[in-house]
Amino acid sequence: MFLCAGRLDLVNADTLGWWLCERQLPSGGLNGRPEKLPDVCYSWWVLASLNMLGRLHWVDKERLQTFISACQDSEGGFADRPGNMPDPFHTLFGLAALSLLGDQTLEVVDPTYCMPRNVIEKLGLSPQRLTVS
Repeated sequence: MFLCAGRLDLVNADTLGWWLCERQLPSGGLNGRPEKLPDVCYSWWVLASLNMLGRLHWVDKERLQTFISACQDSEGGFADRPGNMPDPFHTLFGLAALSLLGDQTLEVVDPTYCMPRNVIEKLGLSPQRLTVS
């Protein structure tokens, strides 16, 4: 079935939320599909999706925060995995994921736009409010 943007009401939130939560591995990190390694960027993609589904509380936040922190280098950048070279892509998604996890030292990031909510307001954009089944 083809789903159009803005039709989250057609998605079974529990089934999709379960599949997304199954992406969390013993390391605490999240992968994008079964049998793949965890990657900081999926911390954002999975958490944002769970947030939109109203299922953010289904992941082990402490384990995920530990994984994301292990991917940070001494200068503040984030890599895809612990020990790898940090880059802007993974740094953005690592910080955005930490914001969704409630890190009070970061601006609140909107899960739809991956931008701080105060920026969205300044631009006159309205956060999407999605209704799920």
